[in-house]
Amino acid sequence: MFDFAAFKRAYEAKDAAAWAACYAEDAEWIEYRHQNPPRRPHRLKGRAAIATFLRQVEAWPIGLKIEDEILAGDRIAFRSWVDLGDGRRIIEHVMLYIEKSLIIRQIEVEACD
Repeated sequence: MFDFAAFKRAYEAKDAAAWAACYAEDAEWIEYRHQNPPRRPHRLKGRAAIATFLRQVEAWPIGLKIEDEILAGDRIAFRSWVDLGDGRRIIEHVMLYIEKSLIIRQIEVEACD
């Protein structure tokens, strides 16, 4: 069973190592960002690429918060707020797909203030 509580702690603490450990070796992370058209989402493939990105996030002066999570077996949905520290925020709606207690795919859609 996927440990969502541990994922949430790592996410909100920006603990890159603990956060990356939640992903399968061949996981895929897909982000639909305001600056990327829907046909060209930002993609990360593999735990190593995801871990590299998360180490960057860890260093950014931002706050992360998960709320309104819904856990349904092999799928988890939640809303994330990214506090940019200057009064602006990013909102993300995230869907996690779980297999063998690890995230195999993450799809998110984000919007900015």
